Amino acid sequence: MTGTVAGRLGLADALTAVAGARAVITQEAAHTDRAAVFPAASIAALREAGLMSLAIPVPFGGHGFDAVGLAEVGRALGGLCGSTAMIWAMHQIQLGCLEDSARLEPRVAGYLRRAAREQLLIASVTSEVGVGGDVRSSKAAVRQVPGGVEIVKKAPTISYAEAADAFLVTARRGPEAPAGDQVLVLAEAHQTTLRQTGVWDSLGMRGTCSASQAFAATVAPWQVLDQPFSEIATYRMVPLSHVLWSAVWVGIAEDALRRAIGLTAAKLRRSTAAADPRLAWMHTLTRTTWDAIRMFATDYARDPRGPGLGLRANALKVRASLDTVQAAQMALEVCGMAGYSEVGPFSVSRHLRDLYSARLMISNDRLGAVNAELLAFGDDH
Repeated sequence: MTGTVAGRLGLADALTAVAGARAVITQEAAHTDRAAVFPAASIAALREAGLMSLAIPVPFGGHGFDAVGLAEVGRALGGLCGSTAMIWAMHQIQLGCLEDSARLEPRVAGYLRRAAREQLLIASVTSEVGVGGDVRSSKAAVRQVPGGVEIVKKAPTISYAEAADAFLVTARRGPEAPAGDQVLVLAEAHQTTLRQTGVWDSLGMRGTCSASQAFAATVAPWQVLDQPFSEIATYRMVPLSHVLWSAVWVGIAEDALRRAIGLTAAKLRRSTAAADPRLAWMHTLTRTTWDAIRMFATDYARDPRGPGLGLRANALKVRASLDTVQAAQMALEVCGMAGYSEVGPFSVSRHLRDLYSARLMISNDRLGAVNAELLAFGDDH
């Protein structure tokens, strides 16, 4: 089944669909983590439910979710499987990056309609060997060739590359363009050649399958988006990334908290001991982080170009990446050996390992440096 959706989903419908996919996702989560394989059955369940097109605006065949609704769904998925949730979140971010171009270019709009109809999966190719992790700088450039436009790029990570139906790729506008003069290229899988150059055997988020790749594609000229990547990154990619990543991390941490509560409740039924106060601290960390996500997402949905949003988005990501790990660490302490185990209803090993990726997904040090510069120069973005 292609995943074609009959009617528009609201938030309650989407959360009900996530709950309906719970058995599939949780059953696959352990194998996905252990074997570091793409969660194919879980993503298929999300496609079947129409959840891959939530970020596509209604005029282009999607469900038109704003950042608040997307965060709610990301949080719910994070409580089931971190890898599945992160794949879903990264895909929704790519959809968001196409929205402005779709309003200006009918062929991009047509692609989004097909993505909604067929529940296509889009991956990001923003990382590049030799730029030090700076997504605002490219070595690769688009080149005019017979039959279209070519891009060749060495990427240290491309998440779920072999499973993607399309890619959004950053590159310099042309061979003579400076590193920061970037465009975003939409390349479909059939236009693309991949050669895996590394192994994905990571501490956590193992199902994202984010191995290094040698990437090459030849596309039609319209697939090089007219909107500068600097604008797409500032007003779409960065704020959506930090909202959705943070929501996923909160969902993971909240599930660790649920497991710690479950073990504590079982112990209390057998004794007169007091409840562990660390449960309250974990709840405080996850609740206040989620409240911060909702507040930022609400402001961003109201005005994506509002003052100070770039600074706030970076700060949100840093906070979420630290506080959710701390909450999972407390869950491990509360659960003890049952939490340290890789199996069982009180295991939080996968949760903790997945959450340690948070401070590396655009490193906190880099975001700290960016925000320090923004503060020093008084630049809202």
